[in-house]
Amino acid sequence: MPYLIDGYNVYHAARKLVQEWVSQTTVSFCTLVAEDLRRLRDRGVIVFDGGPLRGISYEVEPADYVRVIFSGGGSDADTMLEDLIQKNTAPRRLVVVSSDNRLKKAARRRRAQSLTAQEYLEQMVRRRVSPQRRPPEPREKRQGVGPGQLGKWLDLFGIEGGDEFDANDRIKY
Repeated sequence: MPYLIDGYNVYHAARKLVQEWVSQTTVSFCTLVAEDLRRLRDRGVIVFDGGPLRGISYEVEPADYVRVIFSGGGSDADTMLEDLIQKNTAPRRLVVVSSDNRLKKAARRRRAQSLTAQEYLEQMVRRRVSPQRRPPEPREKRQGVGPGQLGKWLDLFGIEGGDEFDANDRIKY
């Protein structure tokens, strides 16, 4: 599900939630979110009020997971996020992250999922502490069955043709 994130709303909540995030910059916050979305194998948009600080690049790593947008002087992040929710062609797939009642209502109207900043950050912390790992693949998947096992499998499935296999259980071509 694509994420729409109220930048400063979640950024300030993050600084209050985790002690090590107190001195975090907006760029490092965006990097944390990008890493989280990579774990989720999803993408997101973070919208901040105003404009970027001069001389600071908001190119976030890992790239391709987060797009950072600034509202500029003529608008605010909430208005831009409302527009993004309204214009989305699949709003039920959206996850809107903000503690702002205005954005929660906009998400509800379009039947998008809504998370408060606190809920999203708690989920992010849990994912960081216990990342989901795939179970290891069996050795046989990459290396094939061990010596002497092929005959047992052929017998089990009632396949004849022991002449076609050599002593190392490899198929002769």
